[in-house]
This record gives sequence, structure tokens and C-alpha cells, in this order.
Amino acid sequence: MNITTPTFLVQNVLPPFNAYIMIGPVVLGALVNACLFGGLVIQTYVYHANFPSDHRVVKLTVAAILASQTAHMICVSATLWKVAVSGYGNPLTLSIFPLGADAAILFTAITGTLVESCFAFRLWKLSKTLTLPLISLALCLLAQSIALTMTVKAFAMTNLLTFETDENKLITLSLTSRLVCELTLTLSMAWYLRKQRSSAFVRTTTIIDRLVLWTLETGLMTSLVVVLVMSFFLAMKQNYIWVGLYATLATVNANSLLASLNGRLILRVPNQSLNMNPPSSSAGRRSRETQSLVINVTRTVGTVPDVFKYDEGEV
Repeated sequence: MNITTPTFLVQNVLPPFNAYIMIGPVVLGALVNACLFGGLVIQTYVYHANFPSDHRVVKLTVAAILASQTAHMICVSATLWKVAVSGYGNPLTLSIFPLGADAAILFTAITGTLVESCFAFRLWKLSKTLTLPLISLALCLLAQSIALTMTVKAFAMTNLLTFETDENKLITLSLTSRLVCELTLTLSMAWYLRKQRSSAFVRTTTIIDRLVLWTLETGLMTSLVVVLVMSFFLAMKQNYIWVGLYATLATVNANSLLASLNGRLILRVPNQSLNMNPPSSSAGRRSRETQSLVINVTRTVGTVPDVFKYDEGEV
């Protein structure tokens, strides 16, 4: 005998069930997040292969981001399994966040703190003032503190719609703080770079123009995702579209930092090589020299601004 959930009970807990806007966004968000995570792994590999002289703090930050994103990936995958497999055919399982989604909020906050702290440090090196970096850090800490609070409350959640209604102001404040922080960092760095353009040589001017575009591209991408998450959360709380977008936020943020670090490859001096081999010890190096893949880059460029240098002793 098949036991089915009474229709009136489902309607009291959730709006009319529609898999396209409940399960679909979670599946798409998880798939996009997996692709972005793969890109992050490749970017981390390229970073360690080409910038072995970076300060250990930067290297540890990159390692911490990768560790956080690995945990985030596991949480998103667990959420996908709960929504699409173990909870299949039972809409009541969507009345609360799966435990994986609750934990993903935590790792999103950790990744956001690490990434935005790095960008705030770069802004400080570029501007030589503390005002904007401190404002950005304050907004970052506010957003992530609220996210940590929301993580605790999410684990104790009994109903998703009630949770979204009760915590609407906090969630909106967290997303708004994060958006303002991202825009402050991105636009401030672009403005200070443009400010240096007037006193630069012709070759350096070309580099600065490229840096401005590159900074806007990497920074505004995260801002766009935050805007989409906030918009769908405020307009469509009753479905999981905003959840699917939120699942990709941390990975987009992490990729923006790694893209920024690896972007220094285009600024290297003439005849410097792009290394695509993993870092290795001196033992056995001679026997593997014939297997090395080296791409020689012969570009004529100007001086790389100090703000994009992270060599040991410069941080």
C-alpha cells in the first residue's frame, strides 16, 4: 500500500510544488559550481607553478581558499544529492535546508573573508591610505559575521519560508554589505590605477589600461552574482532560484582572486617563460628536464606596478 502525503499538508508548508523552480536551480547551481571548482583547481596549479617566489602569506591564503572551496564543493554536492536523489518524490524535504546547504553558508563566508581581505590589502598598497581598505574590511566583516550567524540559525531551522521571512532583514543586510564591499574594492582600485596613468610612460600606460579592464572584469563578476542572488531572494523567496545562484557565489569569488594573481603572467618581462610544470624538488630534476613544457613569451612591456608584486619580503 502506497502512503502519500496529504495535499493540504504540503500546501500548508510549501507553495504549489514546481520542480523547475525548486529542484532545477539547485541542480544547475551545483553543476556550474563544479565547473567553476575545476577552473579553480587549474588556476591554483598554474599559480604555484609560476609564482614560487610569492610571499608565504599569499601562498597560505591561496591554500586556505582551495581548502575552503573543497569543503564547499562537498557541501553543495551533498545538497544536490539530498534534493534530487534521497528526497525525490517528497516535496516536504524542501521545507528546510539540507545540512549540506547550511554548512555551505559557512564556507562561503570563509572564502569571502579571505578573498576580500586580499583585495583590501592590494587596495592599501595601491592607495597608500587606510580609509578605503578599512571601510572595505569593515563591510566584509559585517557581511561574514551575519553569514556566520545565519549558519547557526540555519542548522536550527524548522521551516524554510518562516526562516526567510524572519531573517529577511539580516540576509538582505549581509548581501548588501558584501555588494558594497565588492564595488568599493573594484572601483577604488580601478580609479587609483587610472590616476597613475597620467604620470606613466607609454608602455606602462598600456599596462595600466589593461590592469584597469582586468580589475573591473574580475571584480564586477562577483558583484553581478551578489546582485542576482539578492534580486531573486527579495522577489522569489518561495523557490530555490536564489539558492542555486548562491551556491556559485563563493567559487566565483575564489576564481576572481586566482585570476587576478595569475594575470601577472601577461605582465612579465621580455623572454620570461610560462611554466606549466608542477613545482618539484631538486631530487630527480635532472632526469625530468627533457620532459619540461616551456612556452617562451617575448613581449615588450613596461614596468609592472608594485601593487601587483607579492615577492618574498615585499608583503
